[in-house]
Amino acid sequence: MKNDLATTFPHASPDFLARNSRKVAELECPAGNAPLGKGKSKEGTTGRVHIRFVSIRKRLLDPDNISEKWTLDALRFAGIICGDEPDKITLETTQRKANKNEDEKTLIEIYKL
Repeated sequence: MKNDLATTFPHASPDFLARNSRKVAELECPAGNAPLGKGKSKEGTTGRVHIRFVSIRKRLLDPDNISEKWTLDALRFAGIICGDEPDKITLETTQRKANKNEDEKTLIEIYKL
């Protein structure tokens, strides 16, 4: 990064280069377009669970625009749930309007059945 800054700003002071050079993070694995692999589920995550997604927004969305697919896959991949098949989960998606000073967010509630 320091060499890039020195090239971009050839008249920069050493102090500027020192303050603005950062070590670039190294990725653990390269990004790709392949589907997520099967994650190993942790102890205690077996059995059927009910997952409720609550979308809290300033402006409500059309019901078909509340998409939980990627989050559900991430929960499976992280081992929080053992799978997203119909015999392993029940799924509920709701939404409500945010209160005046409330931030927009999505709550994920997981209950063991």
